[in-house]
Amino acid sequence: MEPDERRNVTEEPAPADAGETEVVSRFSPARRAYETIYVIFAIIVGAIFIRVLLKVLGANTAVAFTHFMYGATDPLLAPFRGILPTFVSGRMILEVSALFAILIYGLIGIALARLLALMFMRDVTVAAHGRRPSRIRPHAD
Repeated sequence: MEPDERRNVTEEPAPADAGETEVVSRFSPARRAYETIYVIFAIIVGAIFIRVLLKVLGANTAVAFTHFMYGATDPLLAPFRGILPTFVSGRMILEVSALFAILIYGLIGIALARLLALMFMRDVTVAAHGRRPSRIRPHAD
């Protein structure tokens, strides 16, 4: 069953009153942190990818957006400077180390998210009876 999926559970035989139906919801408390890690690393990889495109297309460095992207991604690329060669042809620049950084940051993001999932992900079932909707009891599986 998928997290955040809801289903109705009835007891056999079916109760005469619809108020006896139990609504069960399953979720993982660590899911938000897990997704946050993916979003953060997707933003990092996306920013570096935009930088690579701007450099390959020979973007004007006097434009504010180009200047911002170069400034924002410089600290992210600092550990990778000089690892691989940079190819220059006119205004076009191909930073192979930036492509390598995209690969490494993507792998780090996946590894951290999976590590968090292994350590903290568990399904929690929340059940609410029709007669007492205000009393929700979490139950760990």
